[in-house]
Amino acid sequence: MSEPDFYAVLQVAPQADAQSLRAAYRRRARQTHPDQGGSAEEFHQVQLAWETLGTPEKRAAYDRSRDVPRATDDDAGASGIYSRSFTASTSGAASARGQNGTDSRRRGTSRSPQADQPPRYEPPLSNPEPLSLTLTSQKVHGEFAARGLFGSRSQRVQQHTAALLEKHVLGQLPAARLFNDVLLDPVETDRRGRRRTPRGDQRAEHVLLCGQTLVLVASFEVPADAVSWDGRALRARGKTIPLPNLSAAVRRLRGTLKETARAAGDAPALQTHTQVILHSPDGDLFHPVVESRGVPSGAAPLPAGRALSLITETLAASAQANMVDRHLMTALRDQLATPDVD
Repeated sequence: MSEPDFYAVLQVAPQADAQSLRAAYRRRARQTHPDQGGSAEEFHQVQLAWETLGTPEKRAAYDRSRDVPRATDDDAGASGIYSRSFTASTSGAASARGQNGTDSRRRGTSRSPQADQPPRYEPPLSNPEPLSLTLTSQKVHGEFAARGLFGSRSQRVQQHTAALLEKHVLGQLPAARLFNDVLLDPVETDRRGRRRTPRGDQRAEHVLLCGQTLVLVASFEVPADAVSWDGRALRARGKTIPLPNLSAAVRRLRGTLKETARAAGDAPALQTHTQVILHSPDGDLFHPVVESRGVPSGAAPLPAGRALSLITETLAASAQANMVDRHLMTALRDQLATPDVD
């Protein structure tokens, strides 16, 4: 299949300057988003177009390959057509490795046909163990314990992220499950059967499970229209925003889940991924824009709209995307910092 005309996808002239291109991308992303009546394929094409045209080097190479005339300084304005480099990973198209990712997600990841099939339960629902039918069918597990009268800012961001994940990821994947506020290390019980919180109390904000694919998610609100990412640090308005070491966190959680599975006589072949979601204070799902400097765009934290698409596509790519693993669900429920009850 021939490559689409990325300028036509964004409905912008080949001579458009960087500011006009960015505005066109934002407009087309809203128009083609499935929640606004668009299709997943249209939305994906818009992301592909922006990944290429939003990066000066990639845009120059694309223009050369298509013999597109480049804008003059007058056309581009005082800042120049290639004055700023804004990139964002395409959905399911990134290779992410480093502080915030331990996985490799290859370009062109396709949605498995199983992702849209009715859930298949393992063990079957005819077996009452290891999890009740009610909890097996429940898509969201765990909540964030209240902190103060009105809750903290971080807690509000976490709750907002959980709502977006429920709507945009669980809504598209019948077998996906979301676990909030998950302890990374094994939870033990005392002689009276009371839970003992692990020493250090290290937690994952959100864990998504679909089949045997797991995505660990953290989120932040960034009061800036654009941020830069160099593979190690996220910067906004001259300040560094500290990010958690999600690669270490997902390794710890994976070890805990495998230890629990072995004790239950199970051996899941877990595929683990991580994602940092960036929120804009005004709720714009496609801001802040991430300027990725000298690293693959997939290594960057992403604005909510891009991150949700990537997470969905990552979970949907598995040949087991319609499987609800009740053993893994049970293991994750055992790690909830604030467990709910049947």
